[in-house]
Amino acid sequence: NHTHRTIPLVIHHFNSRMKQSLLIVGISVLIAASAIVVSASMSSNTCDSTDETMNAITYSQHGPADEVLTLTSDYPKPVPGKNQVLIQVKASSVNPVDFKLRRHAVPGFVVPKPKIPGADVAGVIVQLGTNIEKKATFHIGDRVAAMLPIIRSKWGSSAEYVAVDASLVATVPNQVELESAAALPLVSLTVIQSLKKLKNPKGKKILIHAGAGGVGSFAIQYAKKVLGMHVATTASKEKTQVVKDLGADVVIDYRSQDFTKVIEDYDAVLDPMSFLYEGRTFESNVLKKNGHYLSIMSSDWALTEDGKENTYGAKTYFNLLKHKMANLVTPGAFVPKYDFCMVNPNGADLQQAMDLLGEGTVKAVIDSKFSLEDMAKAHKHLEGGHVTGKIVIQHD
Repeated sequence: NHTHRTIPLVIHHFNSRMKQSLLIVGISVLIAASAIVVSASMSSNTCDSTDETMNAITYSQHGPADEVLTLTSDYPKPVPGKNQVLIQVKASSVNPVDFKLRRHAVPGFVVPKPKIPGADVAGVIVQLGTNIEKKATFHIGDRVAAMLPIIRSKWGSSAEYVAVDASLVATVPNQVELESAAALPLVSLTVIQSLKKLKNPKGKKILIHAGAGGVGSFAIQYAKKVLGMHVATTASKEKTQVVKDLGADVVIDYRSQDFTKVIEDYDAVLDPMSFLYEGRTFESNVLKKNGHYLSIMSSDWALTEDGKENTYGAKTYFNLLKHKMANLVTPGAFVPKYDFCMVNPNGADLQQAMDLLGEGTVKAVIDSKFSLEDMAKAHKHLEGGHVTGKIVIQHD
């Protein structure tokens, strides 16, 4: 009818000034939302320290891993706040955000110095904050895992000890190795929180890009075995069997196949490689009109020729606004839903991942292991790309 013919014209014929205004408003909203997350991150990982010291990897300036990462034996040992626990770290793992924050000149209020890198931690509780001791929610000797806040804190997991808010902590089942537990916090929380945005996912079809990576290797298992979805993924030919064993129904060799020519009319896309795949996704029929694009705001492992992060840039924000506006008017009629997925440390969500690990429903995919002393080598290995699953750091 006339209304259905008019709505697309309204959506696609914003004048240039309106587009600019909407983009500014959208970016402002995103910045405000990010500020809320940042504020929560800061308050969740603030703790005191004592005259006691510990071993830790730190950096006081930004740059290449082998130039700025330093092992120190006299970093102040943290003291847990009243709502925190002190964990003796047995294992941690490395994520792309660790080297991206390290290699760029980031303001001190975002990354205070000297900075201990690392968000993923698994270990044993050795001290309780006063409120936690009263509540008896955790006990000394408990095996636990957590994702630490990423920014606005100098504390990280690349150390002997870390103090963390108890609300961010999950218990590790006895049958699970702490190295496996350490591999999962950030990636499992990213997946669990992102896929919560899907309505009634069982039986629906999802494309998960970079299936052999840290996020992808958990996402395939979670989408298939927990949510009951049909899973397609992109991976190299060499890693086809790896992702099939994790549960992928369809594997697309990204080197020799164009994913936009292989699949169409999927219900959802989880994209940790948005700098590479976002544009091609919306220019094709990969997603249904009422599908859902889940963007994990990302940049390339490699830098551009001028040393900057390779991202999809302002187009990402415009796509977000366009899809949000269209779906406000006529949900699912013209363009898929679009959501940014920003991970948030959360003990309850992480407990789900640890329980699934304990039940054997999912497994941690570990590419390699490095000692704490070899942290620079671990960073360089991850920066090289093509890591299968996660890199684990052994602290013992």
